Amino acid sequence: MFILKSIGGLAATLLALAAHAAPITFDVPVTTGPLQAPGVWYTDRYAPAGFQTDVFGGDNRLKHSISAADSGSSRPASFVGPFYNTQGRKFDAPVATTAMQIDLYLDSAWNDTSRRYAGLWGTAFNVGNVISYYPIIEFGMGEFRVWNGTSFVSSGQALAGLLDTWVNLGITLTGGNWEYDINGFVVATLAANSSTYIGNVILQGHNTTAGVNYDIHWDNLNFGTRTGTVPVPGTLLLTGLALSLLAVVGRRRKLAA
Repeated sequence: MFILKSIGGLAATLLALAAHAAPITFDVPVTTGPLQAPGVWYTDRYAPAGFQTDVFGGDNRLKHSISAADSGSSRPASFVGPFYNTQGRKFDAPVATTAMQIDLYLDSAWNDTSRRYAGLWGTAFNVGNVISYYPIIEFGMGEFRVWNGTSFVSSGQALAGLLDTWVNLGITLTGGNWEYDINGFVVATLAANSSTYIGNVILQGHNTTAGVNYDIHWDNLNFGTRTGTVPVPGTLLLTGLALSLLAVVGRRRKLAA
């Protein structure tokens, strides 16, 4: 495993700058578009059927909709491949950052263990501003998985007590590694491949060749605000203490913009 030894002052500077970025609470309608632009959620791979503020669970959230009308068998000829079953939008971080987090509603209806559902992705860059990695944590195939640079691997995260609740997903670059956490508890640590910062976030949903219909709800996107995570011992499953804390904390309150 490659360990980066010298992000030093650059990492500290990036964290200090990112700490001033305001959280995105989705109370204000998002701006979407096909191309990259400041403040715009632009298409990644293939545009999802819907991507807008919506009331869910008594509060404003981002509703990310996947439609059978955008299935592999229904898309234009140049977009028929499975690559375009991944349907999401990308947003450039207000400043370069080494951490990001977001709330995801983990729907118990997402029970098909042959399917992918929702993922928090990022695009990471090295000191030369060249893409170096895609840190990813997503829910699919009946579990939380992370991207190791070649394939998805299980995080070992137990789902007991998490279905039909909000979970907070976090990705942090620290000590030359990616730390992936759920509700603040580290579930995987992987080498960062010389990455020094995260340039954007990508919220992804997943269609199929035949087509599916479902909604993903996101809330409280933050850049550079993770102040610390807790390693999960042993097999990386949440301990009884962690579950107790989740029950007490419950749904995160909406952060002030």
